[in-house]
Amino acid sequence: MIHLFYGEDRLSAEKQAKKVLGEHYENIDAENLKIEDLPTLFLGTSLFDETRKVLIKGLSEQKSLFEELEKYLETPHEIVVLENKINGNWTSLKSLKKSPEVDLKEFKLPEAKDRFLSFNIYSTALSNPEKAVKMLRENQETEDPYLMLGAWTTQALKALKSSPNSRKNREILKELAKIDMLLKSTKFSENPWPILETFLLRLKTF
Repeated sequence: MIHLFYGEDRLSAEKQAKKVLGEHYENIDAENLKIEDLPTLFLGTSLFDETRKVLIKGLSEQKSLFEELEKYLETPHEIVVLENKINGNWTSLKSLKKSPEVDLKEFKLPEAKDRFLSFNIYSTALSNPEKAVKMLRENQETEDPYLMLGAWTTQALKALKSSPNSRKNREILKELAKIDMLLKSTKFSENPWPILETFLLRLKTF
């Protein structure tokens, strides 16, 4: 079965993915996939198990691949496709929503989500990075790292708007963009907090 989980609440989407797949599953980054790889991925079996459990991230970033999903609805495997955003106008997504063979869920952030903590951690790191890291560690169980990164980016953009010629502000934004790309990869998305901590420790030095 294909499970398609997407939305801004990445933390909840990942928790649901792991609930479906269990502890042992394959991690696939879609950026490394080609169309000719899909039949083996969705229909092929491994040497040890006839049924595979696979987590695929970022498939929608390659529209040509995402549109192929409809061809593999009868996959014998447990496949979770995890996305941040999907273009709601794509014909393929509209078809998947109508299919009873697809477990499709959108994970939205609560509208009243308070970003004060994220902003406070960022502001603290500008003068006292060690304290900011401590604050971050104390709240990791309840906070979403992706939302945290988004709030920090908002802060950095405001600072750049106030001082458009600031080299420091430009460098901070570049670093945040790099972190965003890292968190989208399988290797780092499993445990994103150390990357955020490293950024906070370096923030004062930009």
